[in-house]
Amino acid sequence: MREEDKSLFLAEMNDVAPLKTAERTLQYQQEAIKKQAKATVRDVKKRQRKQIFSPPPLESQSDSCSPPLVTSHETIIFHQKGIRLQDLAKLKKGAFNNQAQLDLHGYTRDEANSALTHFINAALQEELRYIRIVHGKGYNSEEAFPVLKNLVNQSLRRLNSVLAFCSTPEKDGGAGAVNLFLKKR
Repeated sequence: MREEDKSLFLAEMNDVAPLKTAERTLQYQQEAIKKQAKATVRDVKKRQRKQIFSPPPLESQSDSCSPPLVTSHETIIFHQKGIRLQDLAKLKKGAFNNQAQLDLHGYTRDEANSALTHFINAALQEELRYIRIVHGKGYNSEEAFPVLKNLVNQSLRRLNSVLAFCSTPEKDGGAGAVNLFLKKR
């Protein structure tokens, strides 16, 4: 380091005082306790959900009439027979109170499948009607088509509890997320 740089650095660091070790240790301990408490609560809730709902994986059924694969920018839409057009229009516009959201960014196919199963079951248990799943557009996918987007598209179509789903408006993620409308229990 040049002498000029050393003197400049020392001049800037003149007023700096190191944190007291006890304060820093206490801060780290408090943060660790909070993280552990949150993790414990999450684990207990997961175990409770698994005890109540132990559904088979969403992809366990093989369907010869699965929908064609969709690309990153294609929008998705699905609805069961009998859904009111007003409800479908509301879903397309995102004009509802989003009651829960699952973000699948960074998940593997198997992790996403499991998270999707648990999320839908938890939403049904809590009697939620309007939820959102963010699957991403698949830009980082090593395959020709977005993996998570197609997993969500194919899996949701198999569930009787899903009345309808469609890609969100651009402001909410566009082709990278879907709004869902669930049946009442």
